Amino acid sequence: MAALVSSCAAVTAAALLAAPATASVRSGAPAATVQSPPGLPGAVVALGDSYSSGLGAGGYEDDCDRTPRAWAMQVFGDAVTERTLLACSGAEIPQVRRQVDRLAAMAGDAGDRLVTVTVGGNDIGFADELVNCLTPFVSCLDREPVIAGRIDALHDPLVELYDDVQAAAPGDEVIVGGYPMLVPDPSVRSDCSALTGLLSAPERRMIRRLGVELNDAVDAAAAEAGVGSAATELEQVFDGHEACDNESGDWLYGLKLSWPYGAQAPGLDRRSPAPQPESAEARWDVLAGFVSDSFHPNRAGQAGYATAFERAWFSG
Repeated sequence: MAALVSSCAAVTAAALLAAPATASVRSGAPAATVQSPPGLPGAVVALGDSYSSGLGAGGYEDDCDRTPRAWAMQVFGDAVTERTLLACSGAEIPQVRRQVDRLAAMAGDAGDRLVTVTVGGNDIGFADELVNCLTPFVSCLDREPVIAGRIDALHDPLVELYDDVQAAAPGDEVIVGGYPMLVPDPSVRSDCSALTGLLSAPERRMIRRLGVELNDAVDAAAAEAGVGSAATELEQVFDGHEACDNESGDWLYGLKLSWPYGAQAPGLDRRSPAPQPESAEARWDVLAGFVSDSFHPNRAGQAGYATAFERAWFSG
């Protein structure tokens, strides 16, 4: 079994609040004509939020930030050819329930698929809370009890959602995912150009504590519903690859900003400045686009997510 995990890991390891849309990304030939190797799912169906739609990877095809570069479109590599991406940026549990309705309409394909779900971060308002933490000269430490209370309140809604997913996909394997730690432990990586000056060390430690609590809530709800969870695997795979400098070793973007007129914010993004957009509206679109990718998995991070879900599949 360890060899299977290693071989699959080798295949893959190489606007936070966008409005939900109705399209999906689907690839591959029908499962009836192309069968996956023994021990692998016959197809993959991904539900959830921006951490499943592929935000951060680029190449978006709709307002949900769905992209063929999303981890769900590469998990298990070429061994699985049938994939459906229903996840949508900004989705909360009610929106994911609508995705479950679409999953139920595909019930004729059920039986040997992997169905994945990532949700919860938007329900607790994590994006807005993170913006508060990034506001200069304002501490967000007093928000921890409020956010922790929201996390505690997720348990029953998550259990109900996971039950509904199983009912909509009888016979399929359901694995839910949490979230990687967004920022590194300041005692391990203290100098982060994409964070330093914006998040204090105590704020970074708080974000990590809340991330663990959120993943623990996902794990507890998954256990009660009787589905698999990749929350622990995500924490392990992303360890050492959190948002820090927006460089190759970071699998999550830190704060990404494109200054007006194509200028670059010192210390925030070391890539070459983009060409200057001609209109003020175009410049704002560029800025909004760069901000939306912040604290989401880049291309390497998408591969990391795929590896985590592969490990959860084989350990189940």
